[in-house]
Amino acid sequence: MAAPKASQLSSDKISNEGPVLAVFNKRLRALRKKLNRISQMEESLSKGKTLNKEQEETLRSKSSVIATINELEKILQPVSEAVDLEIQLALDKFKQTAKSLAEERENELQSAISDLLGLLYFGSLFDMHTLMRASECMLIRAHERNCCLTYDCVTDDDGASGELLKEWDFDLIAMMAGLLTSRPVTSRLPHKISLQRCVEHAKLWLENSEKQIEPDSGITYADLRRKLNKIMCSDYFTKNPAMKAPIEMIQAAGNYPFQFLVHKPVIPEVFVNAPMESSSAEFEQEVTWQGRWF
Repeated sequence: MAAPKASQLSSDKISNEGPVLAVFNKRLRALRKKLNRISQMEESLSKGKTLNKEQEETLRSKSSVIATINELEKILQPVSEAVDLEIQLALDKFKQTAKSLAEERENELQSAISDLLGLLYFGSLFDMHTLMRASECMLIRAHERNCCLTYDCVTDDDGASGELLKEWDFDLIAMMAGLLTSRPVTSRLPHKISLQRCVEHAKLWLENSEKQIEPDSGITYADLRRKLNKIMCSDYFTKNPAMKAPIEMIQAAGNYPFQFLVHKPVIPEVFVNAPMESSSAEFEQEVTWQGRWF
C-alpha cells in the first residue's frame, strides 16, 4: 500500500512543480539526504566510532555534495523563470496556430459555401423548365403546403410542439431560400455582388444568428430556423408523398388561373427614391418599403 501512496505523491508534486522543476527538486532532496548522512558519520567519528570503506568514500564527497547543492539552489530560480517563459511562448504559439487554423477553416467554409451557392444561384437564374411548368409547379407546391399544415396539426412529436405553422411561415422560408440563391427582382447589382450577399446570408443562417434578416423585419435567422426545424420534426418530413398522377396534375393545371402563378414576392411594394449611380456606391439604391420586409 505504501508504493501507490509514494507514486501519488510524486505525481502530485510533478503536477504542482512541473516536470523540469520536479527533476531539480528531486536531485536537491537526494543530495541533502546524503549531506545529512555525512553529518551523522562525522558525529559517529567524533564519538570514536569507525567507518567502513563505503562510508569513508561518502564522507570524502562532502565538499562536492555541498558545491552541487549550492549550484542547484543558485540556478533553480532562473530555471523556474525560464520554464515559465518557455510555457508562455508555447501558449502564444498555440494560440497563434489555433487562430490560423480557425481562419483557414473559415476560408474553407467560405469557399465551400460560395462554390455551392454559385451552382444554385446560376441554376435558378438560367432555369426555364420550371417556368414552362409553372401551373403544375404551383399546384404541387400548394399541395405540399397543405400536407405540411395537416401533419403539423396531428403530429405527436414533442420536439415539434408550440405554435402551429401558418401559410406565412412557408412564404418566409421561400423568401429566405430566394435570398440564398437569387438576386432580388428589383436589384440592379451585378451577379458577383449579389452572390456575395447570398453567401453572407448563408453564413448567418448556418450560425443560427439572432441578427434580423433585414433591418426592422422583426425576423431573425434563428426564428426562421426554428420554423424549418419544426417542419423537419414532423411526420411530413418522413412520409412518402401522396401526389396525383402526372396526367391528372396536368389536366388540373390547365384549369388553374395563370395570373396567380406570376412570381411576386410577399414583400410589400417597393418605391425607388434615388437613381442608380456609378460612384463608390455604384450599385446601391435607396429603397423605401411600405410596411415590413416580411
